[in-house]
Amino acid sequence: MSRPMPEPTPPLDAVPELSHLESAKESLGEARDALKTGVSDAVGASAAAAREAKAELDDKLQGLLDQGKGLLNQAEDLIRSKPLASFGVAFAAGYLVAALTRRK
Repeated sequence: MSRPMPEPTPPLDAVPELSHLESAKESLGEARDALKTGVSDAVGASAAAAREAKAELDDKLQGLLDQGKGLLNQAEDLIRSKPLASFGVAFAAGYLVAALTRRK
């Protein structure tokens, strides 16, 4: 009894499962590249948005500081022009705060 000879192995291109694996591998490589590009773009956009937000916040902070300085100058002018009235208002406000904080 003689054994039959095994059939030769077909080339890799002829095996349908292997060609699908190669196609899937290529698709995964393209997806990885697209993902890297997307992440890089998102990081760049985030950095630009952060710089823009910081600049806007700096402008608003400077505006608030200028407004506060203006209010202090107005208060200073009012105190200099009416010192007795200013002292009376400050005394009354202090007395009121002390009276409210003493009560429990």
